[in-house]
Amino acid sequence: RQLTPAHVIAFYFSASWCPPCKHFTPMLKKFVQTLESNGEHTLKVIFVSSDQTEHDMWKYMYDAHGDWLALSFSCRDVKDRLSRQYQVSGIPQLVVIDQVGRQAVRDARGDVMGASNSSTQVLTTYLSWKSAAGVSGPVPNAPQAEPACNELPPGLRVRICGLTGAPEHNGNEGIIQSFDVGKQRYVVELGEKVLSLRATNLLQLLTVQVQNPENPDEWYDAEAIDFDTETGEVSVSNQESGGDPVRLRFGEPQGPILKVGTRVVVQGLQAASAQPWNEKLGAVVEYDREDERYLVQVALERQLKVRPVNIRIFPLV
Repeated sequence: RQLTPAHVIAFYFSASWCPPCKHFTPMLKKFVQTLESNGEHTLKVIFVSSDQTEHDMWKYMYDAHGDWLALSFSCRDVKDRLSRQYQVSGIPQLVVIDQVGRQAVRDARGDVMGASNSSTQVLTTYLSWKSAAGVSGPVPNAPQAEPACNELPPGLRVRICGLTGAPEHNGNEGIIQSFDVGKQRYVVELGEKVLSLRATNLLQLLTVQVQNPENPDEWYDAEAIDFDTETGEVSVSNQESGGDPVRLRFGEPQGPILKVGTRVVVQGLQAASAQPWNEKLGAVVEYDREDERYLVQVALERQLKVRPVNIRIFPLV
């Protein structure tokens, strides 16, 4: 495959017989997959094998690796030269290089291990690699400390629903503490208990904007307290007025309008270029009231303009 100046190159010195490699390789694979799920495809891992046979090398790649490149097994002189150049005295070793072939990151293996439990840490780590490697490329608009656009942010209030193994928790409210990338579960604080839950079992309790029926120029904050998956209606409650909840659909003139940062699932896009983003979680960047479109961040370097009917807040993915 052709490599370009936009790629970050990482030599991965490893072997199938190496116990520490068996522990680290899945972590590296998950690191790369997290980047790719956020639209970042510029990291190119090149496997430099220390396997005893070419068969062992290919089997290791097939069984445990991602869609990575590899130095030909027959190029043992090149492998030895690379090992000397980057002072590889043991494996596994991950060497990120800059545009002229110098080692750019002091401890890339440690970086991967340290970022393994958080998409935000993975993205932040990789952005620092890109900078160290001298690779040009856009930086996400959101601050690096912000959660990834495809994760629910810590501190978000949620209602638990749809649990079959522990139905006694359904209907209870909790607070998201963190996201466990390995388990693909959210850590939710529920009073004195802490639960590990799938996104599909969480209903976001959001603050939305709704038009005042008595004064169309006035908008007020209300709380989205329920979502009807069959009708697409959102139940919103204005605690100040003390009235009954109102059922509204996204796209109606009176709202509701989602606030910046709200996580939504993109759905029903028909354009061929946009269809891959259907059923993906993203974050609202802004809402254009005149155009009646949401700008949604769906990946590290990708935003979509979508109609209100093409988003939902439940069920999540």
